[in-house]
Amino acid sequence: RMAEDFQKMRDELQESFDSGVTLPYEYRMGQLKKCAAMIKAMEQEYCDAVKTDLGKHPAETNSTDLKFTESELGYAMKHLKGWMADQFVKTDLVNKLDHAYQHKEPKGVVLVMGTWNYPLMCVVVPLIGAICAGDCGVLKLSEVSPTTSSVMKKYFDLYLDPLCYRTVEGSVPESTALLKLRWDHIFFTGSVSIGRVVARAAAEHLTPVTLELGGKCPVIVDETTNVETAAKRIAWGKCVNAGQTCIAPDYVLCHKKHYTAFIEHYRAHVKDMYGADPEKSEDYARIVSDRHFSRLSELLAMGTVEVGGQTNPETRFISPTLITKPDLASSLMTDEIFGPILPVLQYDDLNAVIKDLRSKEKPLVCYVFSNNGKHIDLIKKRVSCGTMDVNDCLMHMMVPTLPFGGVGNSGMGAYHGKASFDQFSHTKSVLHRPIGLESVTSLRYPPYDAEWKQNLMYSLTYYKPSAPSNSITKYAVSSTVALGAFAYAFAWPGSSGQ
Repeated sequence: RMAEDFQKMRDELQESFDSGVTLPYEYRMGQLKKCAAMIKAMEQEYCDAVKTDLGKHPAETNSTDLKFTESELGYAMKHLKGWMADQFVKTDLVNKLDHAYQHKEPKGVVLVMGTWNYPLMCVVVPLIGAICAGDCGVLKLSEVSPTTSSVMKKYFDLYLDPLCYRTVEGSVPESTALLKLRWDHIFFTGSVSIGRVVARAAAEHLTPVTLELGGKCPVIVDETTNVETAAKRIAWGKCVNAGQTCIAPDYVLCHKKHYTAFIEHYRAHVKDMYGADPEKSEDYARIVSDRHFSRLSELLAMGTVEVGGQTNPETRFISPTLITKPDLASSLMTDEIFGPILPVLQYDDLNAVIKDLRSKEKPLVCYVFSNNGKHIDLIKKRVSCGTMDVNDCLMHMMVPTLPFGGVGNSGMGAYHGKASFDQFSHTKSVLHRPIGLESVTSLRYPPYDAEWKQNLMYSLTYYKPSAPSNSITKYAVSSTVALGAFAYAFAWPGSSGQ
């Protein structure tokens, strides 16, 4: 019955899409405005729900989830008309009289599969891209944060156009049934293991996917940085949402010069932010489920606890923890941690660090704390990652002109700002030629009896494998060739010259 219901929902959305209702600018802008009104209306109830599911302070929910999503909305509303406009491109000499441009068209009916750690952001930001592109879609909410998902569904169903956007709650059976259907794009945020399941399902229909996954995001702290500031920013980036963030620092590679100082500064900054007993702090979140709490608790024995290490299974509390001498073969160092536990290792050779990072899966983010431009440039060029942050953590997310996404094992595709619009659009290339001036194209037709005709055509049409040349000289030569071609075409025996 579930499969039949989902297929019926999919067919209804296809019917709405085929009607063209989502194509006008006015419709897309109207839905964005409804999203903005929805976020305002649900703010208090949403913060309360996140507090129930994650123990998160409303101020943190506001800044890292609600306000971030509102900012994305504002940016999209400001730029939507320009994104929708055709983008004209340069042509070669043969096509000088043609119009060549890229036209953005909606992909169709899409599936957005959200996650639980930043529930609103991970659903609505992709939805913004789908709305801007003119798609219809289904929003699958996470069952791991049930209170929050219930609030989201209530407001989504109240504010979004039900003819074009539907919301689904549920767990594995619902997700499995949805993935069996044919979609025009699937956007998934979650773990690498489930990302593989989504990719396999999409492959059955050759459906394009955006996979926002994760991995182990390294932090390099070199000998030239201000280690106190670095420790503070890393502690904040790690402890936001109790470390349950795909871009949270996963482990630190600290130069031996700063190793001891880093540990002490980290300890001090955790105390400054959350007090001597973080369990009593209203500002510190909790682990989302008993399963995740059990997994994280086991990691505490895989090294030497230098900071924190306290737990409370009744409230799913794990204190901000720093671990030294981690077992490199353990899951602490092989799997994404996704919690408030931070291993730290020391190094003395940056090239050895880079070599080691290159041997591992490509991370979603690589953080670098350094005042040495050569070190920064070397890491930028030699360490492949989705994003690179220099001297801060998480803050690249606040720049809408920086696409966010992984590479390799950390994901594929990128979004935020215009990149979200592009992910849910198909770029259609259009060449519009005048029907007249047929004599100009006569060079291309058989019979191929005159070699000079073909050589002239090639010189006008094809780019040559050569180094950049002087633009003035190139323009003079190409103009001369073009004039000769037109003169030849109009003088062609039997040609009408039209």
